Amino acid sequence: MVSATRERWANHRRMSVMPQVSAKVDVIHRHRTAMVRHELSQPMAIMVRHGLLKPGGKVFDYGCGQGDDIRILTAAGIDAAGWDPHFRPDEPLSAAPIVNLGFVLNVIENPAERWDALKRAWTLTERILSVSTMIVGQVPVGGLKPHADGYLTSRGTFQKYFQQAELAAFISQTLSTGGTAVAPGIFLVFRQPEDEQDFLFNRRAARPLPTSTYRRLRETQRPRPIRLSLLQRVPQAAADIINFIGWRGRAPHPDEIQASSLEELAHHNVSLARATAACLEAPGAREAMQAASLRQREALLVHYALGLLNRTSSAARPSSAMIRDIRMHFRSQKEMAVEATKFLRALADDGVVAEALTKAAEHGYGILDRKGRLLFDGEQADNLPGLLRCYIGCAMVLSGEPEGRFLTRIDSTRRRVTMWPIVDPKAALPMVESRIEVDLRRQEVIFRPDRRRVVRKSDLFRMALRSKQRRLEAAYRAERSLPTEVVFESID
Repeated sequence: MVSATRERWANHRRMSVMPQVSAKVDVIHRHRTAMVRHELSQPMAIMVRHGLLKPGGKVFDYGCGQGDDIRILTAAGIDAAGWDPHFRPDEPLSAAPIVNLGFVLNVIENPAERWDALKRAWTLTERILSVSTMIVGQVPVGGLKPHADGYLTSRGTFQKYFQQAELAAFISQTLSTGGTAVAPGIFLVFRQPEDEQDFLFNRRAARPLPTSTYRRLRETQRPRPIRLSLLQRVPQAAADIINFIGWRGRAPHPDEIQASSLEELAHHNVSLARATAACLEAPGAREAMQAASLRQREALLVHYALGLLNRTSSAARPSSAMIRDIRMHFRSQKEMAVEATKFLRALADDGVVAEALTKAAEHGYGILDRKGRLLFDGEQADNLPGLLRCYIGCAMVLSGEPEGRFLTRIDSTRRRVTMWPIVDPKAALPMVESRIEVDLRRQEVIFRPDRRRVVRKSDLFRMALRSKQRRLEAAYRAERSLPTEVVFESID
Protein backbone atom coordinates (compact mmCIF):
# COMPACT_ATOMS: atom_id res chain seq x y z
CA MET A 1 0.00 0.00 0.00
CA VAL A 2 1.51 3.30 -1.06
CA SER A 3 1.50 6.09 1.53
CA ALA A 4 -0.40 9.36 0.95
CA THR A 5 2.87 11.28 1.00
CA ARG A 6 4.30 9.18 -1.78
CA GLU A 7 1.10 9.51 -3.82
CA ARG A 8 1.38 13.29 -3.69
CA TRP A 9 4.99 13.17 -4.86
CA ALA A 10 3.89 10.91 -7.72
CA ASN A 11 1.10 13.32 -8.73
CA HIS A 12 3.70 16.05 -9.27
CA ARG A 13 6.15 13.95 -11.25
CA ARG A 14 6.76 14.46 -14.92
CA MET A 15 6.73 11.54 -17.35
CA SER A 16 10.19 10.05 -17.59
CA VAL A 17 11.94 7.66 -19.95
CA MET A 18 14.31 6.62 -17.16
CA PRO A 19 13.88 3.06 -15.81
CA GLN A 20 11.65 2.95 -12.73
CA VAL A 21 12.93 1.38 -9.53
CA SER A 22 10.16 -0.33 -7.60
CA ALA A 23 10.12 0.17 -3.85
CA LYS A 24 9.91 -3.09 -1.89
CA VAL A 25 9.10 -1.27 1.33
CA ASP A 26 5.78 0.59 1.55
CA VAL A 27 6.15 2.01 5.07
CA ILE A 28 8.64 4.77 4.27
CA HIS A 29 7.38 8.02 5.80
CA ARG A 30 9.19 10.83 4.05
CA HIS A 31 7.37 13.56 5.95
CA ARG A 32 8.99 12.47 9.22
CA THR A 33 12.31 13.86 8.01
CA ALA A 34 10.89 17.41 8.12
CA MET A 35 12.51 19.21 11.05
CA VAL A 36 11.04 21.96 13.22
CA ARG A 37 13.36 24.95 12.78
CA HIS A 38 13.74 28.11 14.81
CA GLU A 39 16.51 29.39 12.53
CA LEU A 40 17.03 29.31 8.77
CA SER A 41 18.13 26.04 7.23
CA GLN A 42 21.75 25.98 6.08
CA PRO A 43 20.98 26.45 2.32
CA MET A 44 18.70 29.43 3.00
CA ALA A 45 21.18 30.94 5.48
CA ILE A 46 23.97 30.67 2.90
CA MET A 47 21.90 32.50 0.28
CA VAL A 48 21.09 35.26 2.81
CA ARG A 49 24.77 35.64 3.78
CA HIS A 50 25.85 35.92 0.15
CA GLY A 51 23.15 38.51 -0.63
CA LEU A 52 21.16 36.27 -2.97
CA LEU A 53 18.13 36.52 -0.67
CA LYS A 54 17.29 39.97 0.64
CA PRO A 55 14.17 41.99 1.50
CA GLY A 56 12.09 42.55 -1.62
CA GLY A 57 13.33 39.33 -3.24
CA LYS A 58 11.34 36.20 -4.04
CA VAL A 59 12.03 32.53 -3.34
CA PHE A 60 10.11 29.27 -3.74
CA ASP A 61 10.88 26.34 -1.42
CA TYR A 62 10.22 23.07 -3.29
CA GLY A 63 9.69 20.43 -0.59
CA CYS A 64 9.42 23.02 2.21
CA GLY A 65 8.53 20.61 5.01
CA GLN A 66 6.70 22.38 7.82
CA GLY A 67 7.46 25.78 6.28
CA ASP A 68 9.69 27.30 8.98
CA ASP A 69 12.05 28.82 6.39
CA ILE A 70 9.08 30.42 4.66
CA ARG A 71 7.81 32.01 7.87
CA ILE A 72 11.25 33.37 8.83
CA LEU A 73 11.93 34.82 5.37
CA THR A 74 8.45 36.34 5.09
CA ALA A 75 8.93 38.11 8.43
CA ALA A 76 12.16 39.58 7.02
CA GLY A 77 10.36 41.11 4.03
CA ILE A 78 11.10 38.40 1.46
CA ASP A 79 8.32 37.05 -0.78
CA ALA A 80 8.62 33.38 0.22
CA ALA A 81 6.31 30.54 -0.81
CA GLY A 82 6.60 26.77 -0.95
CA TRP A 83 5.08 23.39 -1.64
CA ASP A 84 5.38 20.08 0.20
CA PRO A 85 3.61 16.80 -0.63
CA HIS A 86 2.60 16.21 2.99
CA PHE A 87 2.45 19.55 4.81
CA ARG A 88 1.45 21.88 1.94
CA PRO A 89 0.09 19.67 -0.86
CA ASP A 90 -2.49 22.22 -2.04
CA GLU A 91 -0.05 25.13 -2.47
CA PRO A 92 0.57 25.95 -6.15
CA LEU A 93 3.93 25.27 -7.78
CA SER A 94 5.06 28.73 -8.86
CA ALA A 95 8.16 29.96 -10.66
CA ALA A 96 10.56 32.23 -8.78
CA PRO A 97 13.98 33.84 -9.31
CA ILE A 98 15.39 31.56 -6.59
CA VAL A 99 14.18 28.01 -5.90
CA ASN A 100 15.37 25.91 -2.97
CA LEU A 101 15.46 22.11 -3.17
CA GLY A 102 16.68 21.62 0.40
CA PHE A 103 17.45 18.10 1.62
CA VAL A 104 14.72 16.57 -0.57
CA LEU A 105 16.67 14.29 -2.91
CA ASN A 106 18.26 12.37 -0.04
CA VAL A 107 14.87 11.27 1.43
CA ILE A 108 13.52 9.89 -1.87
CA GLU A 109 14.25 6.15 -2.19
CA ASN A 110 13.33 5.98 -5.90
CA PRO A 111 16.18 7.26 -8.18
CA ALA A 112 13.70 8.10 -10.96
CA GLU A 113 11.69 10.27 -8.55
CA ARG A 114 14.89 12.06 -7.51
CA TRP A 115 15.54 12.84 -11.15
CA ASP A 116 11.97 14.12 -11.58
CA ALA A 117 12.14 16.25 -8.42
CA LEU A 118 15.35 17.92 -9.55
CA LYS A 119 13.98 18.52 -13.06
CA ARG A 120 10.70 19.92 -11.70
CA ALA A 121 12.53 22.33 -9.35
CA TRP A 122 14.72 23.46 -12.28
CA THR A 123 11.66 24.19 -14.47
CA LEU A 124 10.42 26.55 -11.71
CA THR A 125 13.81 28.31 -11.47
CA GLU A 126 14.21 31.66 -13.19
CA ARG A 127 17.75 32.48 -11.97
CA ILE A 128 19.23 30.27 -9.22
CA LEU A 129 18.45 26.77 -7.95
CA SER A 130 19.87 25.68 -4.58
CA VAL A 131 20.30 21.90 -4.25
CA SER A 132 21.33 20.33 -0.94
CA THR A 133 21.60 16.75 0.33
CA MET A 134 23.18 14.78 3.15
CA ILE A 135 26.81 13.84 2.49
CA VAL A 136 28.70 10.63 3.22
CA GLY A 137 30.48 10.93 6.56
CA GLN A 138 28.25 13.63 8.06
CA VAL A 139 26.42 11.17 10.37
CA PRO A 140 27.18 7.58 11.45
CA VAL A 141 25.26 4.85 9.60
CA GLY A 142 26.35 1.84 11.65
CA GLY A 143 22.90 1.25 13.15
CA LEU A 144 20.93 1.80 9.94
CA LYS A 145 19.48 -0.87 7.67
CA PRO A 146 20.69 -0.78 4.03
CA HIS A 147 17.90 -0.25 1.50
CA ALA A 148 18.29 0.40 -2.27
CA ASP A 149 21.19 2.89 -2.52
CA GLY A 150 20.67 4.26 0.99
CA TYR A 151 19.45 3.31 4.44
CA LEU A 152 16.21 2.89 6.42
CA THR A 153 16.01 4.53 9.83
CA SER A 154 14.17 3.37 12.96
CA ARG A 155 11.57 6.11 12.33
CA GLY A 156 10.56 4.57 9.02
CA THR A 157 12.38 7.15 6.87
CA PHE A 158 14.89 6.71 4.04
CA GLN A 159 18.24 8.48 3.73
CA LYS A 160 20.58 8.48 0.76
CA TYR A 161 24.05 9.86 1.55
CA PHE A 162 25.78 11.36 -1.49
CA GLN A 163 29.46 11.76 -2.20
CA GLN A 164 30.28 15.40 -3.03
CA ALA A 165 31.43 14.43 -6.53
CA GLU A 166 28.40 12.15 -6.96
CA LEU A 167 26.00 15.00 -6.23
CA ALA A 168 27.87 17.32 -8.59
CA ALA A 169 27.66 14.70 -11.36
CA PHE A 170 23.95 14.04 -10.71
CA ILE A 171 23.16 17.74 -11.05
CA SER A 172 25.25 18.10 -14.20
CA GLN A 173 23.80 15.01 -15.90
CA THR A 174 20.20 15.80 -14.98
CA LEU A 175 20.18 19.53 -15.76
CA SER A 176 22.88 19.58 -18.48
CA THR A 177 24.67 22.34 -16.58
CA GLY A 178 27.12 22.27 -13.71
CA GLY A 179 26.54 23.46 -10.15
CA THR A 180 28.77 25.58 -7.93
CA ALA A 181 29.70 24.04 -4.56
CA VAL A 182 29.03 26.47 -1.71
CA ALA A 183 29.30 24.01 1.21
CA PRO A 184 29.58 20.23 1.63
CA GLY A 185 26.41 18.84 0.06
CA ILE A 186 25.14 22.23 -1.13
CA PHE A 187 25.32 23.45 -4.74
CA LEU A 188 23.95 26.49 -6.57
CA VAL A 189 22.92 26.12 -10.23
CA PHE A 190 22.71 29.34 -12.26
CA ARG A 191 20.57 29.98 -15.34
CA GLN A 192 22.84 32.79 -16.57
CA PRO A 193 26.67 32.74 -16.52
CA GLU A 194 26.67 36.43 -15.56
CA ASP A 195 24.88 35.61 -12.30
CA GLU A 196 27.34 32.82 -11.57
CA GLN A 197 30.30 35.14 -12.16
CA ASP A 198 28.83 37.82 -9.88
CA PHE A 199 28.28 35.24 -7.13
CA LEU A 200 31.76 33.71 -7.43
CA PHE A 201 33.41 37.11 -7.40
CA ASN A 202 31.43 38.45 -4.45
CA ARG A 203 32.13 35.26 -2.47
CA ARG A 204 35.86 35.35 -3.19
CA ALA A 205 36.08 39.08 -2.57
CA ALA A 206 34.38 38.49 0.83
CA ARG A 207 32.82 41.94 0.90
CA PRO A 208 30.08 42.38 3.51
CA LEU A 209 26.87 43.76 2.09
CA PRO A 210 26.07 47.35 3.20
CA THR A 211 23.36 47.56 5.84
CA SER A 212 22.68 51.30 5.85
CA THR A 213 19.95 50.91 3.22
CA TYR A 214 17.94 48.77 5.65
CA ARG A 215 17.70 51.48 8.23
CA ARG A 216 14.72 53.74 8.45
CA LEU A 217 15.68 57.39 8.23
CA ARG A 218 14.45 59.61 11.00
CA GLU A 219 12.26 62.47 9.95
CA THR A 220 13.02 65.84 11.47
CA GLN A 221 10.27 67.13 13.73
CA ARG A 222 10.56 70.71 12.54
CA PRO A 223 12.61 72.36 9.79
CA ARG A 224 15.97 73.69 10.90
CA PRO A 225 16.70 77.33 10.31
CA ILE A 226 20.17 76.58 8.97
CA ARG A 227 20.78 75.53 5.36
CA LEU A 228 21.50 71.81 4.96
CA SER A 229 24.55 70.68 3.02
CA LEU A 230 24.15 68.70 -0.17
CA LEU A 231 24.83 65.39 1.58
CA GLN A 232 22.42 66.24 4.38
CA ARG A 233 19.68 66.85 1.81
CA VAL A 234 20.20 63.43 0.22
CA PRO A 235 21.19 61.20 3.17
CA GLN A 236 20.05 57.90 1.68
CA ALA A 237 21.80 58.48 -1.64
CA ALA A 238 24.94 59.66 0.17
CA ALA A 239 25.03 56.52 2.34
CA ASP A 240 24.45 54.38 -0.76
CA ILE A 241 27.31 56.08 -2.65
CA ILE A 242 29.75 55.95 0.28
CA ASN A 243 29.06 52.25 0.83
CA PHE A 244 29.59 51.52 -2.84
CA ILE A 245 32.87 53.45 -3.01
CA GLY A 246 34.15 51.68 0.10
CA TRP A 247 33.17 48.32 -1.39
CA ARG A 248 34.28 48.48 -5.04
CA GLY A 249 36.83 51.31 -4.95
CA ARG A 250 35.22 53.38 -7.70
CA ALA A 251 32.32 55.73 -8.39
CA PRO A 252 28.96 54.03 -8.95
CA HIS A 253 27.04 53.82 -12.21
CA PRO A 254 23.33 54.81 -12.08
CA ASP A 255 22.19 51.19 -12.42
CA GLU A 256 24.32 50.25 -9.39
CA ILE A 257 22.47 52.58 -7.02
CA GLN A 258 19.07 51.87 -5.50
CA ALA A 259 16.11 53.34 -7.35
CA SER A 260 14.97 55.10 -4.17
CA SER A 261 18.36 56.85 -3.94
CA LEU A 262 18.10 58.02 -7.55
CA GLU A 263 14.60 59.31 -6.84
CA GLU A 264 15.93 61.22 -3.83
CA LEU A 265 18.63 62.82 -6.00
CA ALA A 266 16.11 63.73 -8.69
CA HIS A 267 13.75 65.23 -6.09
CA HIS A 268 16.54 67.59 -4.94
CA ASN A 269 17.77 68.19 -8.49
CA VAL A 270 21.22 66.71 -7.73
CA SER A 271 23.07 64.59 -10.29
CA LEU A 272 24.76 61.35 -9.30
CA ALA A 273 28.15 62.73 -10.40
CA ARG A 274 27.71 65.81 -8.21
CA ALA A 275 26.66 63.72 -5.20
CA THR A 276 29.63 61.37 -5.72
CA ALA A 277 32.05 64.30 -5.88
CA ALA A 278 30.59 65.65 -2.62
CA CYS A 279 31.01 62.26 -0.96
CA LEU A 280 34.67 62.13 -2.03
CA GLU A 281 35.30 65.54 -0.44
CA ALA A 282 34.47 64.14 3.01
CA PRO A 283 37.51 63.65 5.31
CA GLY A 284 39.26 60.34 4.62
CA ALA A 285 36.96 59.44 1.71
CA ARG A 286 39.64 59.40 -0.98
CA GLU A 287 41.99 57.37 1.21
CA ALA A 288 39.18 54.87 1.83
CA MET A 289 38.51 54.70 -1.91
CA GLN A 290 42.18 54.02 -2.63
CA ALA A 291 42.31 51.23 -0.04
CA ALA A 292 39.11 49.71 -1.46
CA SER A 293 40.59 49.95 -4.96
CA LEU A 294 43.62 47.90 -3.92
CA ARG A 295 41.41 45.27 -2.27
CA GLN A 296 39.11 45.09 -5.28
CA ARG A 297 42.05 44.80 -7.67
CA GLU A 298 43.45 41.83 -5.76
CA ALA A 299 39.99 40.28 -5.46
CA LEU A 300 39.55 40.49 -9.24
CA LEU A 301 42.94 38.83 -9.77
CA VAL A 302 42.05 35.97 -7.43
CA HIS A 303 38.64 35.56 -9.05
CA TYR A 304 39.97 35.57 -12.62
CA ALA A 305 42.86 33.24 -11.76
CA LEU A 306 40.45 30.73 -10.21
CA GLY A 307 38.24 30.98 -13.28
CA LEU A 308 41.20 30.13 -15.51
CA LEU A 309 42.42 27.34 -13.27
CA ASN A 310 39.03 25.66 -12.91
CA ARG A 311 37.91 26.41 -16.48
CA THR A 312 34.67 27.98 -15.27
CA SER A 313 32.33 28.03 -18.25
CA SER A 314 30.90 31.43 -17.33
CA ALA A 315 34.31 33.10 -16.81
CA ALA A 316 34.14 34.69 -20.26
CA ARG A 317 30.80 36.34 -19.43
CA PRO A 318 31.47 38.91 -16.66
CA SER A 319 28.58 41.08 -15.54
CA SER A 320 28.43 44.76 -16.45
CA ALA A 321 29.50 45.71 -12.90
CA MET A 322 32.59 43.50 -13.17
CA ILE A 323 33.44 44.98 -16.56
CA ARG A 324 33.41 48.45 -14.98
CA ASP A 325 35.64 47.17 -12.17
CA ILE A 326 38.10 45.72 -14.67
CA ARG A 327 38.29 48.96 -16.65
CA MET A 328 38.79 50.97 -13.47
CA HIS A 329 41.44 48.78 -11.83
CA PHE A 330 43.19 47.23 -14.87
CA ARG A 331 42.16 49.32 -17.89
CA SER A 332 41.48 46.12 -19.88
CA GLN A 333 40.65 42.46 -19.43
CA LYS A 334 43.84 41.56 -21.28
CA GLU A 335 45.96 43.34 -18.68
CA MET A 336 44.05 41.61 -15.89
CA ALA A 337 44.59 38.22 -17.58
CA VAL A 338 48.35 38.83 -17.67
CA GLU A 339 48.41 39.66 -13.96
CA ALA A 340 46.18 36.69 -13.09
CA THR A 341 48.49 34.32 -14.95
CA LYS A 342 51.26 35.39 -12.57
CA PHE A 343 49.10 34.16 -9.68
CA LEU A 344 48.75 30.75 -11.31
CA ARG A 345 52.49 30.45 -11.94
CA ALA A 346 53.16 31.38 -8.34
CA LEU A 347 50.77 28.67 -7.13
CA ALA A 348 52.94 26.05 -8.84
CA ASP A 349 56.09 27.40 -7.16
CA ASP A 350 56.40 25.71 -3.74
CA GLY A 351 59.02 28.24 -2.68
CA VAL A 352 56.79 31.23 -3.39
CA VAL A 353 53.83 29.65 -1.60
CA ALA A 354 56.02 28.68 1.38
CA GLU A 355 57.25 32.26 1.64
CA ALA A 356 53.65 33.55 1.58
CA LEU A 357 52.74 31.10 4.35
CA THR A 358 55.67 32.29 6.47
CA LYS A 359 54.75 35.96 6.03
CA ALA A 360 51.12 35.25 6.92
CA ALA A 361 52.24 33.61 10.17
CA GLU A 362 54.59 36.53 10.92
CA HIS A 363 51.67 38.96 10.55
CA GLY A 364 49.67 36.96 13.10
CA TYR A 365 47.17 35.38 10.70
CA GLY A 366 47.91 31.82 11.83
CA ILE A 367 50.42 29.28 13.16
CA LEU A 368 53.23 27.73 11.12
CA ASP A 369 54.03 24.16 12.22
CA ARG A 370 57.35 22.35 11.89
CA LYS A 371 56.37 21.05 8.45
CA GLY A 372 55.78 24.58 7.16
CA ARG A 373 51.99 24.22 7.07
CA LEU A 374 49.87 27.25 7.99
CA LEU A 375 46.96 26.64 10.37
CA PHE A 376 44.52 29.54 10.79
CA ASP A 377 40.99 30.54 11.73
CA GLY A 378 38.73 30.39 8.66
CA GLU A 379 37.50 33.91 9.47
CA GLN A 380 41.04 35.19 8.85
CA ALA A 381 41.07 33.94 5.23
CA ASP A 382 39.96 37.34 3.92
CA ASN A 383 43.09 38.95 5.43
CA LEU A 384 45.54 36.56 3.76
CA PRO A 385 47.56 37.62 0.69
CA GLY A 386 45.86 37.09 -2.65
CA LEU A 387 48.13 34.14 -3.49
CA LEU A 388 46.93 32.18 -0.45
CA ARG A 389 43.31 33.21 -1.01
CA CYS A 390 43.67 31.78 -4.50
CA TYR A 391 45.05 28.57 -3.02
CA ILE A 392 42.07 28.30 -0.65
CA GLY A 393 39.69 29.23 -3.47
CA CYS A 394 40.85 26.20 -5.46
CA ALA A 395 39.79 24.00 -2.55
CA MET A 396 36.47 25.77 -2.04
CA VAL A 397 35.56 25.18 -5.71
CA LEU A 398 35.60 21.45 -4.94
CA SER A 399 34.22 21.31 -1.40
CA GLY A 400 32.31 24.51 -0.71
CA GLU A 401 32.67 26.18 2.69
CA PRO A 402 31.88 24.32 5.95
CA GLU A 403 29.01 25.66 8.04
CA GLY A 404 29.91 27.79 11.05
CA ARG A 405 33.42 28.50 12.29
CA PHE A 406 36.26 26.26 11.18
CA LEU A 407 40.05 25.95 11.20
CA THR A 408 41.97 25.66 7.94
CA ARG A 409 45.43 24.31 7.16
CA ILE A 410 47.37 24.86 3.94
CA ASP A 411 49.93 22.18 3.09
CA SER A 412 51.80 23.46 0.04
CA THR A 413 54.14 20.45 -0.11
CA ARG A 414 51.30 17.93 -0.48
CA ARG A 415 49.04 20.45 -2.29
CA ARG A 416 46.30 19.84 0.26
CA VAL A 417 43.83 22.06 2.17
CA THR A 418 42.26 20.64 5.34
CA MET A 419 39.29 22.13 7.24
CA TRP A 420 38.07 21.28 10.74
CA PRO A 421 34.53 22.51 11.61
CA ILE A 422 34.52 23.64 15.26
CA VAL A 423 31.75 22.16 17.38
CA ASP A 424 31.87 24.71 20.24
CA PRO A 425 33.85 27.83 19.20
CA LYS A 426 32.98 29.70 22.43
CA ALA A 427 34.55 27.03 24.65
CA ALA A 428 37.97 27.66 26.19
CA LEU A 429 39.28 24.44 24.61
CA PRO A 430 37.06 23.90 21.55
CA MET A 431 36.40 20.48 20.05
CA VAL A 432 36.42 19.26 16.46
CA GLU A 433 34.87 15.94 15.46
CA SER A 434 35.62 15.70 11.73
CA ARG A 435 37.79 17.11 9.00
CA ILE A 436 37.40 17.85 5.30
CA GLU A 437 40.49 17.16 3.20
CA VAL A 438 40.77 18.63 -0.28
CA ASP A 439 43.50 17.01 -2.37
CA LEU A 440 44.26 19.53 -5.11
CA ARG A 441 46.51 17.13 -7.02
CA ARG A 442 43.81 14.46 -7.33
CA GLN A 443 40.87 16.88 -7.25
CA GLU A 444 39.27 14.86 -4.42
CA VAL A 445 37.22 15.82 -1.36
CA ILE A 446 37.47 13.43 1.60
CA PHE A 447 35.39 13.56 4.81
CA ARG A 448 36.91 11.84 7.85
CA PRO A 449 35.99 11.53 11.56
CA ASP A 450 38.67 13.29 13.62
CA ARG A 451 38.00 13.98 17.31
CA ARG A 452 40.47 16.54 18.66
CA ARG A 453 40.67 19.34 21.20
CA VAL A 454 42.14 22.73 20.20
CA VAL A 455 44.73 23.69 22.82
CA ARG A 456 46.06 26.92 21.23
CA LYS A 457 42.87 28.89 20.69
CA SER A 458 44.60 32.09 21.83
CA ASP A 459 47.03 31.92 18.88
CA LEU A 460 44.29 31.19 16.32
CA PHE A 461 41.34 33.37 17.34
CA ARG A 462 41.13 37.11 17.85
CA MET A 463 40.27 37.37 21.53
CA ALA A 464 39.68 40.19 24.00
CA LEU A 465 41.05 38.21 26.99
CA ARG A 466 44.02 36.58 25.27
CA SER A 467 46.37 36.63 28.30
CA LYS A 468 43.80 34.84 30.48
CA GLN A 469 43.21 32.28 27.72
CA ARG A 470 46.94 31.63 27.38
CA ARG A 471 47.30 30.98 31.12
CA LEU A 472 44.43 28.48 30.93
CA GLU A 473 46.00 26.73 27.92
CA ALA A 474 49.45 26.61 29.55
CA ALA A 475 47.97 25.01 32.67
CA TYR A 476 46.12 22.44 30.56
CA ARG A 477 49.24 21.55 28.52
CA ALA A 478 51.29 21.21 31.71
CA GLU A 479 48.66 18.91 33.22
CA ARG A 480 48.65 16.72 30.09
CA SER A 481 52.42 17.03 29.44
CA LEU A 482 51.78 18.43 25.97
CA PRO A 483 54.57 20.26 24.08
CA THR A 484 54.09 24.01 23.63
CA GLU A 485 53.91 23.79 19.84
CA VAL A 486 51.04 21.25 19.84
CA VAL A 487 47.80 22.73 18.44
CA PHE A 488 45.51 19.69 18.66
CA GLU A 489 45.13 17.05 21.35
CA SER A 490 43.78 13.81 19.87
CA ILE A 491 40.76 12.31 21.66
CA ASP A 492 40.35 8.53 21.41
